[in-house]
Amino acid sequence: MRRAATTIAALAAIVLGAAGCETTQSESAKIGHELGRQSAVASQTSLGAASRAVRVERKVLLRAGSSSAVALELVNDSAQAQVAFPVLIDVADSAGKSVYRNDTKGIEPSLQQLALLPPHASAWWVDDQVLASGPQSVSAQIGSSTASAPAALPALQTSGVSASASFPGPHVSATVANRSKVAQSELAVYAVILKGSAVVGAGRAVIASLAPGASAQVLIPVIGTIDGRTIALTAEPSQLH
Repeated sequence: MRRAATTIAALAAIVLGAAGCETTQSESAKIGHELGRQSAVASQTSLGAASRAVRVERKVLLRAGSSSAVALELVNDSAQAQVAFPVLIDVADSAGKSVYRNDTKGIEPSLQQLALLPPHASAWWVDDQVLASGPQSVSAQIGSSTASAPAALPALQTSGVSASASFPGPHVSATVANRSKVAQSELAVYAVILKGSAVVGAGRAVIASLAPGASAQVLIPVIGTIDGRTIALTAEPSQLH
């Protein structure tokens, strides 16, 4: 990752350890089923203007049993921070038929956008609610920022990052601290497990609220495996003012 954990984007590359802790995987699965029912809603989120600043460096479709996830490595080639920009994906089956899209209005913002990507930086974004039958490939489109970043950006810090395959399944745990004076809400934390250059697992969790100066432990269910050597963790501030 191009930024240390103490920077605004709180990206971390950490050698895997072992930790036996509970996860919210079952709760995430329930949420996934709810989102699946929402997919019948006709209203859709549009991409808007395509981004000229952010590109998709890598896109990976992960499958584990009946669960699937998409992980995108995004790169900001510009000298400006990119804020709340759309990230839309289309997952297809072996026949090329679309079986999942994340453009349904009303789902969690972290499933449709990245809150912040600093200038000349990279970050991982994960959709862990790919509710589809027989997913085989994924395409992605990145939209332009919907707002401008302030001169001073809130700082987040991650620590205590570890992974475990204990009951009820593979997961990553970490502590996220808000080192700014800006309260955070619906703060997304994305985790990607890398084995060499290969992505072998990915997950996402959301911290409901994080007051200025406060910290919280987050448990991130992983789709795939933690059988890798590195955790790439992305925690972007959701509130900039």
